[in-house]
Amino acid sequence: MQIHRQGFLIVVLPSVEQVFLSWFTYDTERPPADVSAHLGDPGHRWLTAQGGFENNQALLNVWMTHGGVFDAEEPIPELYQDGDMMLEFETCNSGTVTYDISSINLQGQVLIERITTDNVGLCYRLDADAR
Repeated sequence: MQIHRQGFLIVVLPSVEQVFLSWFTYDTERPPADVSAHLGDPGHRWLTAQGGFENNQALLNVWMTHGGVFDAEEPIPELYQDGDMMLEFETCNSGTVTYDISSINLQGQVLIERITTDNVGLCYRLDADAR
């Protein structure tokens, strides 16, 4: 198993039939060694996605945010849509994220696996309701 040291935070909101996803990842190439950041690593990236779900699939719009400053109201960050993701669960503990990031014409697939057991009961109930 290859470990990429990336992570996903996925929140399912059944009352409004929406999914929110955060992908904690890195830039497509490492920045030069002389590039510095005041907080964290200059190569860190955080992509967010949101959309509706049906049964075990969710089609999500990918959103990029830039221009803000940590813990400050100004400057106001800019948000723009930058592709889409398909989130599909094979079981309550594993799934696949298929992505298409428009701005860099990059497509791919990532296998995901649950690492916490919080809210697993909701998954089992949704799965039973779908049958």
